[in-house]
Amino acid sequence: MKKGTKTARTALVLLIMAVTVMLLYHHMVNKVRGTQVPETVSAVQNVLLVKLESSYPATPREVVKFYNEIMQCYYNEEYSEEEFEQLAGKAWQMYDEELIAKQDWDSFLASLKAEIESYKEKDIVISSAAPASSTDVDYYTYEGRECANIRCAYTLREKTSLSVVKEIYVLRKDDQGHWKILGWELIEDDDEDD
Repeated sequence: MKKGTKTARTALVLLIMAVTVMLLYHHMVNKVRGTQVPETVSAVQNVLLVKLESSYPATPREVVKFYNEIMQCYYNEEYSEEEFEQLAGKAWQMYDEELIAKQDWDSFLASLKAEIESYKEKDIVISSAAPASSTDVDYYTYEGRECANIRCAYTLREKTSLSVVKEIYVLRKDDQGHWKILGWELIEDDDEDD
């Protein structure tokens, strides 16, 4: 009987150890899966993750490039009202103080929302945005402030047709050394080759 009891205890201990190992393995696999499988980040969330306070774009081209990412989110992506306001806030942070002084926040949001709705009603999306290369930025000084002009071409898709719209952005360096968007202008007849 002693031999049978000893064998039964050994079998019970081995069974408990096997169950414990399987439970630990199951727990570890689920924990690793939870930390290693990243959630898909939307274009909107990707833009909203950028902290302009600590990583503001360094050049006029980078400013316009990031601003275009915001614009593509406005016109091409789905987002909540809160995300819309956060996207608009990112754009607002990139504007020069003189541009900001031309309208208040609520007017800016209302105007922007109306423009986006107009594009969505016509089924227009921004297929691509291409700022000029960094060597094509026109730097100059105006009233003692550093300024820059940079061209940008937008390919717009309306249902099945494509069109190209070109704009020129005017940027001015602020007191913190950040290039801010002072304004932009549609280029009606672009005789220059880009």
